[in-house]
Amino acid sequence: MSILQFYFLLLHLFTQGGALRQGVIGGRESVPHSRPYMVFTLDLVTQETCDGFLVTKDFVMTAAHCSKCKVIAFLGMHNKNELRIGDAILVEPFPHPKYNNSTFENDIMLLKLQKPAELSNRVRTIALPLYENETFTHNCLVMGWGSQTANGTSPSKVLREANVTTGNCTLPHIICSEGFTGPGSGDSGGPLICGDVAQGIVSNRIKKTFAARYTRISHYLGWIYSVIKKPHKYTKG
Repeated sequence: MSILQFYFLLLHLFTQGGALRQGVIGGRESVPHSRPYMVFTLDLVTQETCDGFLVTKDFVMTAAHCSKCKVIAFLGMHNKNELRIGDAILVEPFPHPKYNNSTFENDIMLLKLQKPAELSNRVRTIALPLYENETFTHNCLVMGWGSQTANGTSPSKVLREANVTTGNCTLPHIICSEGFTGPGSGDSGGPLICGDVAQGIVSNRIKKTFAARYTRISHYLGWIYSVIKKPHKYTKG
């Protein structure tokens, strides 16, 4: 991709959905670079964006429905104005093999970075659960560069976050949070942080109640480590 093409792609990114306002419904701007595990992803073909989070120097975790065409990742970012073509990292997607695009079942994916992340005060990993179906505090945090409106308009140019309270879900591999406060359109793939541990992945909202649904990470620990520990040879798309 040329610098000129990248410029026009960013211009579209900053202007889509109307005027840029603050993202995450009911949220607030994060302290710049206080969430160093956050990752912004961009599809070079569809121009769709998602969030993710760094779990090792080589892997980003996100939602499987964020897997489209040719995805690049940006680490250590707070403001979209910070995007530079030289900072983009190509990734190889590893969506869960049983992901269902209609029901969002098994909505989890790992992205293998073309080159390992250089850890710093702006780029850090986030801890994962230690045990399958691990219990955790119900007072959690979500964050992302998505919309602050329920109709999916006005994506944020800065990272925003919101406190949410999780409730009971009928499925063991899903976490729910009630109410409008929480992830908006464009926040897919971001983490649900509970007690400094990534317990969930932003997946979707239930239309009738608008409750947010998150893929429960501890339910997939076996699959996660089977992918991370495999030897991988990055293949360019």
